[in-house]
Amino acid sequence: MLQGIRVAVPAAIVGVLAGTDAVNAMLSSIPEVITRGLQVSGGFIVVVGYAMVINMMNAKSLMPFFFIGFLLAAFTNFNLIGFGAVGVIAAIFHIKSIANEGNAAVANAGGLDAVDDSDLL
Repeated sequence: MLQGIRVAVPAAIVGVLAGTDAVNAMLSSIPEVITRGLQVSGGFIVVVGYAMVINMMNAKSLMPFFFIGFLLAAFTNFNLIGFGAVGVIAAIFHIKSIANEGNAAVANAGGLDAVDDSDLL
C-alpha cells in the first residue's frame, strides 16, 4: 500500500498542477522504441514471476506446462477463457497420469489389482 501511495501522490500532484494536456504531451514525446521496450519488458516480468513461483514450489514436473502455455500465449490469440479450458484439460490429464503411475506401482509392489481411479473426476 505504501508503494502505491509513493507513486500515486506525486503523479496526482503533477497531473493536477500541470494539467492533462501537459501530461499527455510529455507521454507522447517519449519515443516509440522506448515505450515498446517497456511493454516487452513488462511482459517478461510476468513470465519470470510465474517461473519463480513454480521454481519455489519445487514443481519441476509443471515446467513443461508453463512453457507450453507461454508458447500458446505468444503465438495464438487465445483469451483467458481459452487458456483456462486448456489448463483444466491439461490438469486432468496430468492428475490421471499420476494416479495411473501410482496404481501401477501399487499393483507391481504387492501383486494387487489396480485401484479404481474413476472417482478422481
